[in-house]
Amino acid sequence: MPLRLSLAALALLALSPFAFWPAYLSKLGSAGAYTHAHAVLGTCWLLLLVVQPLLITASLRSSHRFFGRIGLLVGAAFVVSGILIAHRSVARMNLDQFAREGRFVYLPLAMAAIFAIALLLAVMWRRSAAAHGRFMAATALPLLDPLFARLLFFYAPPLPAEALYQVPAFALSIAVIVAMLVSLPATSPARRSFQYSSAGVTALLLGFFVIPHTTRWQSFAAWFRELPVT
Repeated sequence: MPLRLSLAALALLALSPFAFWPAYLSKLGSAGAYTHAHAVLGTCWLLLLVVQPLLITASLRSSHRFFGRIGLLVGAAFVVSGILIAHRSVARMNLDQFAREGRFVYLPLAMAAIFAIALLLAVMWRRSAAAHGRFMAATALPLLDPLFARLLFFYAPPLPAEALYQVPAFALSIAVIVAMLVSLPATSPARRSFQYSSAGVTALLLGFFVIPHTTRWQSFAAWFRELPVT
């Protein structure tokens, strides 16, 4: 499990320049401070996911705990920066654009929620290696969609509907969750927590295809847009 998490995080890091080059890395001067902060924090988080499992494998537990404390701060800041970017994006829309696209603020907010819940549970179950490792791995799931959706959008033939760009990352995320749940020992005290969190993640991901189109969510998006945050 530890080595697989390190390799997976390393693969995401390797794909990141290709995914973010067209709209971000090639236009760094035009990106805002929130975007830069979110990119740096996301990169730092992936680096932690590479290093932390290796420290455990090498039995360097004191170093693992040290970087874990740093990681908690990085992860919290990553969540906040994601929410700020989401708010900034809808706050800058004019009314016509917001009417067309504002409801899709659901996606970044849902990803921030998934990350935050996984990180919180990883901290709560830090004394259970099997559960802690799985919850830490779950923090990488919200990073799949920004990568795969952009890779598909910029490098693959156009898809017939915008929502289809989310399908590969969502399907992979759900498959990973199921695999981690099935492999978690039945005797683990964290099994129920992982079951509930897995169901929540699945509901949030699949909700993308329904919830943004509801009147209640659109009212929430309008309220969120008016908050004096960014």
